[in-house]
Amino acid sequence: MKKVLFVNGCIRGAQSRTLRLAQRLVRQIPDAEIDVLALPALHLTPYDAKDINERDALSAAGAFSLPFFALANQFKNADAVVIACPFWDLSVPSMVRNYLERLCVTGLTFHYGSDSYPVGDCPMQRFVYVTTRGGVVDNSDPVLADHGTAYLQSICKLLTSARFDVLAAEGLDIQGNDPEAILRQAEAEADALALRFWD
Repeated sequence: MKKVLFVNGCIRGAQSRTLRLAQRLVRQIPDAEIDVLALPALHLTPYDAKDINERDALSAAGAFSLPFFALANQFKNADAVVIACPFWDLSVPSMVRNYLERLCVTGLTFHYGSDSYPVGDCPMQRFVYVTTRGGVVDNSDPVLADHGTAYLQSICKLLTSARFDVLAAEGLDIQGNDPEAILRQAEAEADALALRFWD
């Protein structure tokens, strides 16, 4: 049985369209033990100077088993991560950013090689970003750019050699569109992704 970490960054809870889509995927992943991490319940705040000093001191001491690094260790020990959050102000919600900040730990989740290039130390196979968007994205236009996908893909490549996938439903709030039909199409894509999840 493989470990799948489902990071729920859906602010609207049960009303979230992103959560609906993510749960459709996660429920069908074969041979998986699902560990759910509900970010809204953690009330994570951005690191301040005290947090950074503590992180650096503990890292220098190699004290990576301490509770300070619990989220980073949970991430590192997963065979796959599914992170779900809505497209938010061209990126991801702040609580997701605060979570990701806790994953980037030199000496634990990545290190620098002899060429000074970062090397990921998390051996997971898959990293899937699930999102929904009211509008559509177009990276050629700064007003429509999708910084969330680019950011999460960079985090994935910093920490792992995992395959990175995006499962998205967009255009849900555009007048004249049928949001339920759009979500059903995305759910069909979730079904197909689950079937080949470990391929």
